[in-house]
Amino acid sequence: MKLVSSVLLIITLLSNSFVFGQEYQSPLNFRLLLSGTFGELRGNHFHSGIDIKTEGVEGQKVYTIEDGYVSRIKVSTWGYGKTIYINHPDGRTSVYAHLQKFSTKIDSIVKKEHYNKESFEINFYPNKEAKKISKGEIIALSGNSGGSSGAHLHFEIRNTKTERPINPLRFGFKINDTIAPTLRKLKIYAFDTTLIDGYRKSKIITIKKTNDKYSIDKTPTINGAFGLGIFTYDKLNDSRNKNGVYSIKLYIDNTICYEFKVDELDFSTSRYINAHIDYCEHKKSKNKYHRCYKLPHNKLTNYSNLINEGIISIHDTLIHLISLEVTDIYGNISELDFKIKSTNNPFLLRCPLPKDTINTPFRLDTVNIFKKEDMELTMEAFSLYEPLKFRYNTTDSVEGVYGLVHHVHNNTVPVHKKYTLSIKANVPDTLKSKTYIATTNMKGHFWYLGGDWQNGFLKTKVREFGDFCIVADTTNPEIKGVNIYPGKVFNTQTTIKCTIKDNDSGIKSYRGEIDGKWILMDYDYKRNLLRFDIEKNISKGKHTFTLKVIDNVGNATNYKAEFTY
Repeated sequence: MKLVSSVLLIITLLSNSFVFGQEYQSPLNFRLLLSGTFGELRGNHFHSGIDIKTEGVEGQKVYTIEDGYVSRIKVSTWGYGKTIYINHPDGRTSVYAHLQKFSTKIDSIVKKEHYNKESFEINFYPNKEAKKISKGEIIALSGNSGGSSGAHLHFEIRNTKTERPINPLRFGFKINDTIAPTLRKLKIYAFDTTLIDGYRKSKIITIKKTNDKYSIDKTPTINGAFGLGIFTYDKLNDSRNKNGVYSIKLYIDNTICYEFKVDELDFSTSRYINAHIDYCEHKKSKNKYHRCYKLPHNKLTNYSNLINEGIISIHDTLIHLISLEVTDIYGNISELDFKIKSTNNPFLLRCPLPKDTINTPFRLDTVNIFKKEDMELTMEAFSLYEPLKFRYNTTDSVEGVYGLVHHVHNNTVPVHKKYTLSIKANVPDTLKSKTYIATTNMKGHFWYLGGDWQNGFLKTKVREFGDFCIVADTTNPEIKGVNIYPGKVFNTQTTIKCTIKDNDSGIKSYRGEIDGKWILMDYDYKRNLLRFDIEKNISKGKHTFTLKVIDNVGNATNYKAEFTY
């Protein structure tokens, strides 16, 4: 039965590129090599496109894949950086992100929007007739803008109406992939009173590969309900990157009881990745395990063939066959077959769990409130993925901290919705405007979260558990001229560059001007660099360049340089 299913799966996957009958142009004019695939497990989200290598450099020509019009342009310091969205007649939208610069045709409307808003960060929707684009037209140069960690093109295809991303590899782009996914480790999860090999805890087992066959060394003995997880990744030909897999199937005695597949995604549910992966294991070991069962509050729709939400509960004392089948979108399959021995000992199942008198239960479907003298927490219903026993303690004030350090549960447990955190400390009135709630690694490093004083508490919204405290920032941001200084004479120079930095609360805003008029300064936060491309309409003669940088608590630094152009 499973063999027939696998054959049908291969046929389906191999035909995926013809499902839509659409011949799109490649967005780049050279062989496509990927550094990231659709549905890949990323921080707090699934990867919604493919990352295409650009031969290690910026400035490669980017082409539109089909006729259409520019429907949206977004420029951001973070995230996708410089991005173009193009709507096509077939009801799909192509997205091109982390760009270095736009084509002259598109840049004309982008620059106008920058100056209208007097902001580097923009997000706007041009008139449908304003910028029609032809298939194969150059629309931009590739780059490394926004949150990108290296030169590449992030490319997506979305359903225009629903805005849901579709796996781009279903549209026939030529990618060479004859390599089956790699299976690294298996995890068996113990629930409640479950015993695995005699112990009441989950177990990680290294997967072996011999002659293209995957296996584990022994037959685990399990008493009680359990779940499975797998640490796996995929590789493509001529690329060393460890990419995401396309689908995972779980069979018990040749009956499928779980399937996960990434044909489409939904931005509104993407954060549920933290319920899909073993979040705790990732925090501890950096390994990303797919859970092959669903947590109680997991709203992802990428599952099918679920029996008992993928949780395995066997009520006999027999040996059972378990199979995990992992595939990529080109039909390459890796399979792990192993046996488990069920003991089904009723006496062991009745053994009570140790009583916990320290922790506070947090329910899933109700508001959870926790209060102490110097800390209050309010969490909406369904802010968690499963119920937990909330833990809290404090550490006496450490250097640079006002009041206590509050250890709010554990950062190995994910949080879905932002919750309200309020902290009290004795802070001089003259410093209150400069304080903020920060998370800390307890080694002298602090990361800004914000906060406003209300009724003696500093209050903010956070979306993680961890160690929190109140710190102050009284240091102004730093500004350094890279190729500008008072008295500078410009001959062939065509840019003005400055570095800006704030090591405490972080930079909130900046404003550059020439002769009192706002100028567009491109911000590359990864290099702390601001850059202004000198416009042709700047007249010959003396001018004044000014730059003001403000951090997140209002400390400001001003820079001024008169120059001759």
